[in-house]
Amino acid sequence: MVYPKKIAEKLSFDQVVQAASDFCHTEKGLAHFDRIRFSSKPNLIHLWLNQTAELKEVLIQGNLNLQLDLDFDLQYESAHIEGFFYEIETILKIKDVITNLVKVDDFGKKEAAEYPNLNKLFSDIDIDSSLVSEIEKVIGPDSEVKPTASKQLQKVIGEIDKAQKSIIRNSNQLFTKAKDQGFLGDIELGIKNGRIVLPVLSEHKRKISGVLIDQSGTGKISYIEPLELVTLNNGLAELEIKKRYEIIQILRYLTQKLVIYKEDIRKGIQKLGVFDFIRAKARLALDWECVLPKITKQCNVQVAMHPILQDRLKAEGENIIPLDYQFNEEQKLIVISGPNAGGKSVALKTVGLLQYMLQCGFLVSCDASSTFRLYENIFIDIGDNQSIESDLSTYSSHLKAAKHIINFSDENTLVLMDEIGTGTDPMFGGPMAEAILEAIHHKGAQGIITTHFSNIKSKAEKLEGVENAAMLFDVENLVPLYKLQIGQPGSSFVYEVASNIGLNKKLIKRAKQLTNTKQYDLDVLLAEVQTRQEDLQEKQAEIEKKTAQAELIEREYKELKASLDEKKKEILDQANERANSIIQEANKDIEKTIREIKESKADKRKTKRIRERLEEKVKPKTSEDVTIVKSDIEVGDTVQLEGSSTIGEVVEIKKNKVTLNVGSLVTKTHISKVEKVGKKTEKKIKKYLSTKSYNDKHTSFKPEIDVRGMRTYDALAEIDQWLDSAIILGVGRLRILHGKGNGILKMEIRRHLKGMPQIAKISYERVDLGGEGISIIDLQ
Repeated sequence: MVYPKKIAEKLSFDQVVQAASDFCHTEKGLAHFDRIRFSSKPNLIHLWLNQTAELKEVLIQGNLNLQLDLDFDLQYESAHIEGFFYEIETILKIKDVITNLVKVDDFGKKEAAEYPNLNKLFSDIDIDSSLVSEIEKVIGPDSEVKPTASKQLQKVIGEIDKAQKSIIRNSNQLFTKAKDQGFLGDIELGIKNGRIVLPVLSEHKRKISGVLIDQSGTGKISYIEPLELVTLNNGLAELEIKKRYEIIQILRYLTQKLVIYKEDIRKGIQKLGVFDFIRAKARLALDWECVLPKITKQCNVQVAMHPILQDRLKAEGENIIPLDYQFNEEQKLIVISGPNAGGKSVALKTVGLLQYMLQCGFLVSCDASSTFRLYENIFIDIGDNQSIESDLSTYSSHLKAAKHIINFSDENTLVLMDEIGTGTDPMFGGPMAEAILEAIHHKGAQGIITTHFSNIKSKAEKLEGVENAAMLFDVENLVPLYKLQIGQPGSSFVYEVASNIGLNKKLIKRAKQLTNTKQYDLDVLLAEVQTRQEDLQEKQAEIEKKTAQAELIEREYKELKASLDEKKKEILDQANERANSIIQEANKDIEKTIREIKESKADKRKTKRIRERLEEKVKPKTSEDVTIVKSDIEVGDTVQLEGSSTIGEVVEIKKNKVTLNVGSLVTKTHISKVEKVGKKTEKKIKKYLSTKSYNDKHTSFKPEIDVRGMRTYDALAEIDQWLDSAIILGVGRLRILHGKGNGILKMEIRRHLKGMPQIAKISYERVDLGGEGISIIDLQ
């Protein structure tokens, strides 16, 4: 049960429905929006939500694109009458329906496990897919019956062709003869009422034997059908009648085949209408970034956002402040207090709208980890419900709502009451509001109540399962923060708001003097508590940030130290091994030198040469003497030049120089200036360069692609191929023209590109150059 009757309007759910219906393509789909109703049946709600969530995923994947045209008359009742036949236009629409049903059936067979709830929608439809080919045999791409549809039709069309040629031949002869005689008032044959006529000057009309068909407006020209053509034209008319008769016979025969499946076709049209309806909800969910939360016995919602407000703020370039809330045994009711225009009503409406959307089968705007519970009843008292017709004042209308809520609430009820007890003298309105709060608490209902009354804040502290909450206010800058903080009541900041508006200071001072001292002291105390709590939260957040930074630095230091220690050991081991090798070689050289000196019997010249050779061997080598070789680069490898996107193939390595083939160019560089690319990139580059030279690719590549009007699947495929070329050629910035429209193509392209490691940034073009109709892609 819901209260009041206009709850959808009160919660702005009617705007949600309107936004979703804008994504609908068919009248049959739109009809389902009129049937949306709040439900408390778990099985039904689960089905609605899962179907929408599954179709949202299908839209993201782009693997079931249906172009729907369902708004035509199937003439279900007339189809069984003898002699009935469908016109060509209707047959083609039936063909589209069958084609879509076959697509859905094929998709269901392949993806039944992945999309079980969506698959259930079409599980009872059974249509012979061969009907599509039967229709295509009869009706051509020009939406006309094919001449080959029957032998008789083919024969009649042949006779018509002969008759037309005979008429044209005779007409030309008669026209030439009359023209030579000077009887004509025009230079071309005319056609009147489907008959070929001669444009004869009226003064010569009696000189032409034939039938007067028409005259010009001035009467100067008479259009005469020569007697020679009358017989031919009549014969052609009879052939056209025969042709039409044969076409009707063909259409009747085809209709008989279709009528066998008319019940399945009718059901298929209905099911595709439901599909269009669900798809519209899924498209809205994509547009508003709505998700399918978990449904349990507890309500714990994180990052909840009012979707309509969020959409509006996004269009204005601003961000919404999200809301966290929960209802459980320890926290059944939340009493929110705080300044006017501080977000109390928005918070309350956000809770109500998301719950109502969920139980009407719509995905909701919150974090996917959120949990919702389902309620049997949603009762709200929002806004001014005074009525002249019912003779209700504002306060009376609030009391009427309170009466309904108290009478029908139970543990399965969500209650939302805005500014409880307002509309009358606060001295009496406050106690009445307190009594209403007690009654609702006694009923065990869950929900949110907003108030400015201090006695309500005090009562909330005393009642078990009721929590105070505050909408935070920046006292220093005198602006609301729109953040909900549960655990303490909030100040109304009456005088601070008045001061910020610019109200006279003397007037504010006088109002303070007139304020009840206890009431004023309590409000001041609440304001001070909130301010201190905000300061503590800021400091706590700063401490947590610094702690996280310190932990990160410590972790990085440990990882670096471990890495350095490992490298140090490796270097020392290599150095020791090299040193031992050098010592062994040196010892051998020294021993050899001593032996040679002894053998030369200390000959001075020989001894000098031997010593010089030894000194040359042990002399330290400079960096110029060392040949730098990257052992992992070989001839045939694909490499990339350091600091650029140029790719080439190694064709020669000499010492520390490499020769590269870059497309049709050859270049040389130091081996330290190149880096080997991965296997995946190498394959992609080799395949790319094999079809066309690198330079040609650079010259012909266009950094802009236009996919407007394309289907999502085709557009994404073309963009992927285009991106591959851009990455290989090292292009830095790209432009995609996708248009604005309903935003579906734009949204799905950006979702597809998001997360690609090669893409550094995605942004929109400047407003004067195309705005959101063009996406700018900056590559890494």
